[in-house]
Amino acid sequence: MKNILIPTTLQSDTFNAVKTAIKSSNGTPSQLILMLLADIPDTFSSASLLRNINQGLSATQENVLEMCRKITLESENCSLKIHHQYGISSPVFKNLMEHFAIGLTIITPSFKSSKKKINTYCVQIISNSKCPILHTNTNFDQDIFRQALYIKNSDSSLHAEDLQAYVNTLFSLKIVSESKTNESEPFLSDTISKNNINILIETRKPKKLKLLKKEKAALNELLGLPVLSLYEEIS
Repeated sequence: MKNILIPTTLQSDTFNAVKTAIKSSNGTPSQLILMLLADIPDTFSSASLLRNINQGLSATQENVLEMCRKITLESENCSLKIHHQYGISSPVFKNLMEHFAIGLTIITPSFKSSKKKINTYCVQIISNSKCPILHTNTNFDQDIFRQALYIKNSDSSLHAEDLQAYVNTLFSLKIVSESKTNESEPFLSDTISKNNINILIETRKPKKLKLLKKEKAALNELLGLPVLSLYEEIS
């Protein structure tokens, strides 16, 4: 496992994202990068620019950050880095991934539902990257992932056996069942219950970036489980 990126607004769901990142490191030295995004102020004044950039964190955010530091310190093998990113684009994000040697990105519900346009845009940029993404859900409690359901896209040529070896480089889990995205929600829920599934796996392909586009509900929102999203061209 390489280093792990967690874009965040420093809400309480960041705790479990950090705990999951530590567990996925499997005891190997890893750096967890908490990324805080902000727009570049539209100003020509350097003083105004600095004032906007240095607005600081709220008391609640400071508490979340302090708890994340404590959790990471207790892990012994992981370190925590806070990265403030001003402005974001696909090339900038690609450079960040290479600079920090990111092997997994964890997206929390609070970051995904953020009203800030830059965060919405960042989620789309991350989804278009080749990096594996773990989408957590509201009731997520950093369980150790053991049994996975692979939900196959209709246009995908990948099967569960194609993904298993690659998935094992990220988490120690087994893909025990395979289904299709066009299956009904009750059918998928029944499959999840019968096989003791606690994580879903999907593959994705690049999409055109649309800043104001409203995305349809994701699998983790519909089925109440975290989703590991893998770039289609994993080979």
